[in-house]
Amino acid sequence: MKKSTSEKIASMTTGAYAVLTPATSDDFEPFPPPLYSRKLHILLVEDDEPDAYLIGRALQNNPRVGEVVVAENGFKALELIDIGWATPDLAIVDLHMPRKDGFALLRDFAAREGPHFPSVILTSSAAKMDSLEAMICGAVEFITKPDSPVKLAAALDRVIYNAL
Repeated sequence: MKKSTSEKIASMTTGAYAVLTPATSDDFEPFPPPLYSRKLHILLVEDDEPDAYLIGRALQNNPRVGEVVVAENGFKALELIDIGWATPDLAIVDLHMPRKDGFALLRDFAAREGPHFPSVILTSSAAKMDSLEAMICGAVEFITKPDSPVKLAAALDRVIYNAL
């Protein structure tokens, strides 16, 4: 019968001293890698193709990002999750989209069974009421789309660092 590491240490302890031997791979249970040591899966929900392209490029330049899956609206985002094509660590969501807007999508994310993930709003809106409603619906951050690719990349880098 194989002893666990704690049983080995307990059986080697004599008085106030313990005999420690080098650990072997048999002594440890495998753990999933910490979140920061693996590449992140990002779900980008954006209906504007040029914006989706710029956001996707900025995300791909971040060394922590592994995969970016793009959905053009909230319905497509939920469908991609349901069929297993998207397993996001983070969702970046536009607010104003056809069929299902960002507010409704955030509410759907919050109501879903299964794993939850942080959602960030990235939108052209600068309205304080949109920001407030997004936070009430479950967004962890609200960002008005910057006016340059460099500022966009910096904002997304900060979001990834803060959200995860």
